[in-house]
Amino acid sequence: MVKEYHTSSSVSVLIYHLVWATKYRNQALTSEIREMLDQKIRKICAENSCQVEALTIMPNHVHLEVVMPPWISVTVLIKRLKGTTARWLFKQKPELRRSFYHHHLWSPSYFARTVGNCSEETIKHYVETQWEGPFR
Repeated sequence: MVKEYHTSSSVSVLIYHLVWATKYRNQALTSEIREMLDQKIRKICAENSCQVEALTIMPNHVHLEVVMPPWISVTVLIKRLKGTTARWLFKQKPELRRSFYHHHLWSPSYFARTVGNCSEETIKHYVETQWEGPFR
């Protein structure tokens, strides 16, 4: 069930589909790193009062469906996710740093879309079935 955020003057349900990629689409996210990254992303979201609905980490990009509180902007959450995970992963896996020019794990860009013009189930299905698509 999707979480509703209540404040003294509003009730909101803000669901976003977020996607970000490794620098130069480098295929460096191995299965071991993906498992570590999955836990870290979920932890960061929880610390920021966000609810992860679906998360899939591909070898070169991340898909996240997240319910966000109205007091956090998408840009702030993305910066926290990308910055924290990059620093953390480079500390956990120093050899990963050699695979990236200037030691940047993530591309500076990202994709964000509200889940409004299609159902939440459609987005969740899309995120969870990434491995079945042609762009593995």
